[in-house]
Amino acid sequence: MGAGVAVGTLLLAVAVGALHGWDARESRTGWRPAAQGPETTDVPASAVALVRTTSDRVAGQPLQVVDVAAVGTGTGPADVPPGLPHVPAPGELWVSPALAELLRELPADRLADRFGGVAPTGTIAAEGLRDPAELVAVRGAAAPLPGGAALDSFAGSPLQLDEIEVYRQLTVVAVVLMGVPAVGLLGAAARLSAARRVRRLAALRLLGAGTGQVTVVAVAEVAVVATAAAVAGAAAQWALAPALAAIELGGSGWYADDLRPSPVALLVVVAAVALLATLAAVGGTRQVVVGPLGVAKRDRPGGARLVRLLGVVAAVAVFAAANAVMRTGSPDVAGLVFGGGMLALFGAASLVGPLVVRLCGRAMARSARTPAVLLAGRRLLDDPKGAFRPLAGLTLAVFVAGFLAPLTATVSGTLAADDVALRMDPRDGRPAVVAEAVQRRLADQELAAEVTTTRSEVAVVPGPGVDRDRVRTALAPLAPGSSLLTEAERDGQGSVLVGDLVRGALVVLSGTFVLAATSAGTTAAARVLDQRDTLRRLRLAGTPLAVLDAARRIETVRPLLVNAAIALALGLICAAPFVALTEVFDPAALVLLGSVLAVGLLLVVLASAASRPLLRAVTAERGGDE
Repeated sequence: MGAGVAVGTLLLAVAVGALHGWDARESRTGWRPAAQGPETTDVPASAVALVRTTSDRVAGQPLQVVDVAAVGTGTGPADVPPGLPHVPAPGELWVSPALAELLRELPADRLADRFGGVAPTGTIAAEGLRDPAELVAVRGAAAPLPGGAALDSFAGSPLQLDEIEVYRQLTVVAVVLMGVPAVGLLGAAARLSAARRVRRLAALRLLGAGTGQVTVVAVAEVAVVATAAAVAGAAAQWALAPALAAIELGGSGWYADDLRPSPVALLVVVAAVALLATLAAVGGTRQVVVGPLGVAKRDRPGGARLVRLLGVVAAVAVFAAANAVMRTGSPDVAGLVFGGGMLALFGAASLVGPLVVRLCGRAMARSARTPAVLLAGRRLLDDPKGAFRPLAGLTLAVFVAGFLAPLTATVSGTLAADDVALRMDPRDGRPAVVAEAVQRRLADQELAAEVTTTRSEVAVVPGPGVDRDRVRTALAPLAPGSSLLTEAERDGQGSVLVGDLVRGALVVLSGTFVLAATSAGTTAAARVLDQRDTLRRLRLAGTPLAVLDAARRIETVRPLLVNAAIALALGLICAAPFVALTEVFDPAALVLLGSVLAVGLLLVVLASAASRPLLRAVTAERGGDE
């Protein structure tokens, strides 16, 4: 139980740390505008600076050049760019440590000349950087600053960073997708512990222990172990933060401290995990608390009823409402709203699961041709809810696969932009004039290139063997504040997002199936312990172990196939707001979905097989309690 709780806590802490990381990244870079602002005429009286960001490239890496023109006289922390001692004066140049190293390594005509030969005034501290390897330069400029955005504060009023908001919302969805299986693993681990001690607690009741005493024993034992394991999981996340920081998202890595949640957040995670595990274990011993004879008589809770279908209808309605709110509401809460709708469909898959198990058990018992099928059918009918628990994690994993497979196939090949011609957007609206200046400049620098114009742009195609960075550096003085990038480089954030979506989908799928398989194996072991008396008596009556093992496999695989089909349909419904359902028939989607389902089925079979030694041990025990 402790290992299961520790793993669940580790994963939840990683998810919370990712959300903390996006907030930390935005707090340091949110003052940099993502795009050029309109031509500034009247500067608001409240403004402290005008800021203009230009995207560039060097050595195949993205470079951001930020021009800052001070218009206020404030000297407080909010009036100074993060990571700098003061607002840069005209002519000052501050660079990140990674850019400073490149300036020393590369020839001047590839990089340094873009800054007019100005030597860096100093380096930007970590408080002003996205990550340790970020390439960014902050230059001082004089007002007015063409294309500069007026900024009231460098700290209190961050500018819109759409890409960070997108990633934050996607992280919320990923937390929901992996959080439910993680919680299921906590419950499975706690129930396994409860199944092993339920008879000891029943014996205490028969010896005269009161309900309160037994409850304290059950709660204290689990609470102590769960709390210690949760603390260990949180500590593991803290220690693994440097390794997690190497995972690139949004085009960069992280500072390790960004991925470490605050102590308060970790305390909340530990407390929530310990509480969930304790409640799950107490739920497994509730029949002992009510009365010890329930253990001996094998009293089972009521079966799954058809009224559960109404819950599925309600869940679909909730998802439809959440989807409508997501499309019309604020983008800041879109991820939370959609996550709520997704949780509703998650709940529908879990709600209808025991009913499916019951119907499968009835069909198997009526049409059984072999003893194994008959035993499996009767055991499913005996306890539909308990029989569904080993399947719950894999059912939800199939739901995740149905949601992510068409999305992954859709985004995998969406970007195919030109990556040859460097394009310049002249601010004066006279591309022909700029094109002539470009040709003269390139000729002076002895750089061969083909220069063409459109109605709004100048396109420069470097000749064979001509270094692209030298062309950018040579043309930098002709269009201050304008980027000189190819179409593919301009859409670099989109390419990064697509790559992150694909990688993130595979990570979530992998994590979900590993969690689900672990939960399935744990719950299957608890189920064997729950049924040890019946299994032992069947074995003593002459039932071969192979028949009992076959019955255990059948009661797992057949209901799983039906539940997986329902979960797959609900997952496709969940993906419908983003892609056409016909995308699931895309070859890439079919390959991904088929592979995921095959691996999932293999995992559940292996997880079920892991309890076979326990089955052999339980059926070999002497029936001393008869």
